[in-house]
Amino acid sequence: MSPLEVRKSVPRARLVLGGALFALVVGLAGPTLSGAFGATGRPAEARSTGGVGILNGVSCISAKSCVAVGYRGDRTVIESWDGTAWTIVPSPDRGLSSALFGVSCSSGGWCVAVGDYAVSSGQRALIESWNGGAWLVMRSPSLGSAGAELLGVSCVSARACKAVGGYGGGALIESWNGASWSVVPSGSAGSQRMQLDAVSCPSAGSCVAVGNRASATMVESWRGGSWSIVPSPTPGTYGGLSGVSCSSVKWCVAVGSYSTGTGSGASAPGRTLVESWDGTTWSVASNPGPSIAYLFGASCASVKRCQAVGEYQATSGLFRALIESWDGTAWSVAPNPSPLVAYLYGVSCHSAKTCEAVGQFTNKVSGAGPADVLVESWNGAAWST
Repeated sequence: MSPLEVRKSVPRARLVLGGALFALVVGLAGPTLSGAFGATGRPAEARSTGGVGILNGVSCISAKSCVAVGYRGDRTVIESWDGTAWTIVPSPDRGLSSALFGVSCSSGGWCVAVGDYAVSSGQRALIESWNGGAWLVMRSPSLGSAGAELLGVSCVSARACKAVGGYGGGALIESWNGASWSVVPSGSAGSQRMQLDAVSCPSAGSCVAVGNRASATMVESWRGGSWSIVPSPTPGTYGGLSGVSCSSVKWCVAVGSYSTGTGSGASAPGRTLVESWDGTTWSVASNPGPSIAYLFGASCASVKRCQAVGEYQATSGLFRALIESWDGTAWSVAPNPSPLVAYLYGVSCHSAKTCEAVGQFTNKVSGAGPADVLVESWNGAAWST
């Protein structure tokens, strides 16, 4: 078993609180991540090596051009959408095992995907780029022996990208200037455990990153050449933010989950959390999420059109795909053709009428058994597979 396999069997922690997993995690409540492979939704190509298939992130520059990233078994997987079909694109791997968690494309000739890879001494940050012809591993800064991973990335152009994650129990931010990656000081300080899960840059001079710090939500903002903490609310007792999307410097949506529990085991299930930025403050937005549910990704085509994706616990006790939609006035749960057991981790909307959401599924009644990549699409009226 490779060093990353245990961690990768839990694709996303529903709440990361004080550095520990709180309540249930995907790998416990969901499918047993081993065995054969298949696909559902718009069929994503299955890599011949088999193993668990998961798509964690997606980026669309048009209705006919999207890139999704994740891993299959202990190797990276990158898939491309041309408006007709998803196909696997050869992607490089490093170390004993590799995984990709986020991707951002500023054009058809420039994409960046981030994740991590394992060596005998721990995890290292992994950055790969698409130059229009091939995916290549990029040189990233050496961070010594402490484990590092990158979970989210946002590129305004081929000369301006920001990537975020965690390193040695603290937040990690890296910046690309068109020639090299460098570690940028984070606005989060102190001994509290923290992690940044996602970043969104509406312009080269403005970015927002979200995550959690000491069991509370954390938001950092890039303005004027430095990162700083921006106050954000945390409902209940514990909370964290997993996804963010900014359609402008004055409009962002961040999603995650919170709990009113004590932090002991599954004392209180997670609830969906949506927060919005109006250019001045972050505030909690009312949303109709099911009683046990989690949101992992968000994408806003405009101030009036956003989609958020995650999972919820059905009456059967199994988890199914969850999609919530913002129409400029209120959030609502959007019907979607979720397989029997499914999770959505990332979403990208090129316009109000075109979105792609990605994750993982299994159709076993027990909730155990073969799990593979899931893709769902939005045409402006309904979600379909």
